[in-house]
Amino acid sequence: MSSSYVPSPPSEAPVTLTRDALRILSLVDVSTAGRRVLDELLYLSDPDTGTAAISQNEMARELGASKPTVNRGFKELRECGLAWSLEDALYQLHPVLTDGKVAYPMPIPEIKASEPERFTEQRRARFAAQVANLAAAG
Repeated sequence: MSSSYVPSPPSEAPVTLTRDALRILSLVDVSTAGRRVLDELLYLSDPDTGTAAISQNEMARELGASKPTVNRGFKELRECGLAWSLEDALYQLHPVLTDGKVAYPMPIPEIKASEPERFTEQRRARFAAQVANLAAAG
């Protein structure tokens, strides 16, 4: 039996992002699914620790997405350094997104953002790879 429970945010305070954080987000190449997962993690983030508590199943239900789509979103966030798992159903957001807040002292990954002049090149390469995958599958 599955639960339809989705956690509520730990605070009703608005989530604010600095201009630096917004600039970095604009240069990180994540899919729509990755961005939706990130937005939900930001919504659920604890203002004192920068963590968000939600399982991938709960995230899938909340977003109306498949579990594989949500898994890919989480994987993209981890690979680019924006969020990572601390334990089952508990995720740490990068301190640049949380005003420096972290659950406890830990190594912080570097955010893998593109240089603006390379971004369109990477986007074209990703699109070409996606089209090639569709052709191979079809």
